[in-house]
Amino acid sequence: MQLQKLIHKSSKGERRAQKQFFELYADRLFAVARRYAVSYESAEEALCQAFLKIFEKLPDFEFINEAALLGWLSRIVINQTLMDRRKELNTLYKLETIHEEHYNIAGTEEIDDAALIEVVKELPDGYKTVFMMHVVDGYAHKEIAETLGISEGTSRSQFFKARKLLQKKLNYDYGQAGT
Repeated sequence: MQLQKLIHKSSKGERRAQKQFFELYADRLFAVARRYAVSYESAEEALCQAFLKIFEKLPDFEFINEAALLGWLSRIVINQTLMDRRKELNTLYKLETIHEEHYNIAGTEEIDDAALIEVVKELPDGYKTVFMMHVVDGYAHKEIAETLGISEGTSRSQFFKARKLLQKKLNYDYGQAGT
């Protein structure tokens, strides 16, 4: 079925079309929710809630192309996931103190994507969320601040600290430790 037709039928509440729409985008959007959720289960819950909102707002969506649709869907999923975590995030965004002195700085080797993702997952939640929103999903610091209920300066600070910690962690894990 053509995508525009599927969107139209889904927006009219046709269950078969909505099921097709869900099956078409659920895996990609679950991956987005998983990046921000604390657990697999909370990502599933956020995705379900996001799809309820998607179907509710779909009649107002103007289809331009699939890339724009994916961007819109991703934003809804990200916002839902973060909204589910808002109480937790508010406490995480107080300046976090990290004992960084145990990391050695050295030249890094190239690492694969899977290893890089694992290093990002090890970041403190506040750093990780801002880093993912900015680098992976392309949010500006102003948008991050509005979404998370923090100041733009805090968003920039969290991103800078995340980047610095990642560099040190990568140097320690993949560089020449002890030099």
